Amino acid sequence: MKDIWGRTIGTEYDYIVVGSGSAGSVMAGRLAEDGGSRVLLLEAGPKDNHFFIRMPAALAFPLQSERFNWRLMSEPEPGLNDRVIEEARGKVLGGSSSINGMNWVRGNPWDYDNWAALGNEGWSYSEILPYFKKSESYDRGPNAYRGGNGPMLVETCGAKGELYGAFLEAGQEYGLPYVEDANGYRQEGVHITQRNVGKGIRWSTSQGYIHAPGRRENLHVVAGAFAEKIEFEGKRGVRLTGTCGRESFSVGIAGEVIVCGGAMHSPTLLQHSGVGNARDLEALGISVVQDLPGVGEGLKDHLAAPVTYEAPAEYSVAKDFNLLGRANLGLQWFLAKRGPGAGNFFEVGVFTRSTPDVKVPDLQFEFIPFLGEFQHGKVSLGAGFQYFFSLMRPTSTGRVWIDSADPKSRPRFQFNYLTTEEDRETAIRAVRIIREIVGQPAWSGCRGDEVLPGSQIETDEQILAYLRENAGTNYHPCCTCRMGDDDMAVVDAQARVHGLQNVRVVDASIMPEIVSGNLNAPVIMMAEKVADMVRGRAPLPSEAPGYYMEA
Repeated sequence: MKDIWGRTIGTEYDYIVVGSGSAGSVMAGRLAEDGGSRVLLLEAGPKDNHFFIRMPAALAFPLQSERFNWRLMSEPEPGLNDRVIEEARGKVLGGSSSINGMNWVRGNPWDYDNWAALGNEGWSYSEILPYFKKSESYDRGPNAYRGGNGPMLVETCGAKGELYGAFLEAGQEYGLPYVEDANGYRQEGVHITQRNVGKGIRWSTSQGYIHAPGRRENLHVVAGAFAEKIEFEGKRGVRLTGTCGRESFSVGIAGEVIVCGGAMHSPTLLQHSGVGNARDLEALGISVVQDLPGVGEGLKDHLAAPVTYEAPAEYSVAKDFNLLGRANLGLQWFLAKRGPGAGNFFEVGVFTRSTPDVKVPDLQFEFIPFLGEFQHGKVSLGAGFQYFFSLMRPTSTGRVWIDSADPKSRPRFQFNYLTTEEDRETAIRAVRIIREIVGQPAWSGCRGDEVLPGSQIETDEQILAYLRENAGTNYHPCCTCRMGDDDMAVVDAQARVHGLQNVRVVDASIMPEIVSGNLNAPVIMMAEKVADMVRGRAPLPSEAPGYYMEA
């Protein structure tokens, strides 16, 4: 078996990292900085050197591709009229950071103080802020909140055009403040979005941490390698087995194995390795290594749904996407890495509170300057615009499980969206708030008829019925290997699996609670922090510049 640079891999490594996504590439890149450590990074999908991966505006193509996307399917969702929801997960070097919408959102600082309050020592905002800063190169330069020399290039969107301008102005007319940097002192308000795009290309974690200049000879990266099982002697992982194409492999674990498969695949790899609910594993004929009933439990996601409007064709970017327009866009990007091809269209946004009683924003509004479908594994374009709301702190929870001892069987999962009254009420309020914002004077010149839900949908019951038929995932699954010290926790505050000697999990699955925003940047921060833990380094000094929260 050879790595992506054509080198034959060894038989044993100090660190084996499973999954090359928002956490895995960071872990492997940082661990390899210690030149004496042998590091192996395994990715089940192909390399990321594809035109549609690198070009930001081509995000629809990897999202729809079975080559780069696991395209997992949920169980029927009882709160969504038993609809099956497609969950996009990256199956390519860089993982989901190679197929996502590229929004760079840290979450609210309160989220991390809440993690610490739940008993996770070392994860307060003042303690994790240095790792956010370490990970990024912010295009407006470093300051008390932002980093300027990290591997991840972060640029502020241009937000040029009538629809973006109307969005920003209408939000302020509604009463929201304009926020210069939603990843800084204050999250709540209307803002211009930031994205992980640099030099005109998608800046995935593989781009920032694996393809960076100065390749390390002690790092081997294998694409197309599917990890099937961690084998144990007692409580210590001694080898990792799997397949690469038609070839089986077995690699010795001299130090640690670090599972970075994401909220769906990390718990199922543990389960296939004998780590999980003992009763369920025994029923499948899997020998139990460690009884941890929390593995796969507590699944959360940001429920999302669109509210869409027609707009005159001259205002919508959809007018530029006829055959000739797409060819021109592609040529401009190919020759100079500039123009619309270097953007992701998610250029403005809002964080707000659904009621005055809420102290931290519990709603996110993303915006797209055309009528589009991004939610169910496909993308279509039309003249108009859409607000796309997400519930930041849903109370509905689900789970991930296996129903077969075959390690190649797909994860089974169910989110249970809208199964709590609190989530239903918040989602209904989100639709009403969007309607109020779009009713502001700033939209009067370019606002057409409401397409979805439609002006005829007025009562709470009608709005809820619309949501049951149209809401779905914002592709932010997490919390299935939760960090903590209670009976349902899977890892401790250093990401070590409870009861095992040398296995860690580092990805969105270990979040103690879902954060208020997109997950890519928080997971990168988490991997930066855990990489120091693995290497035995003292944590970066705490920083406490303060942050805004409603009194």
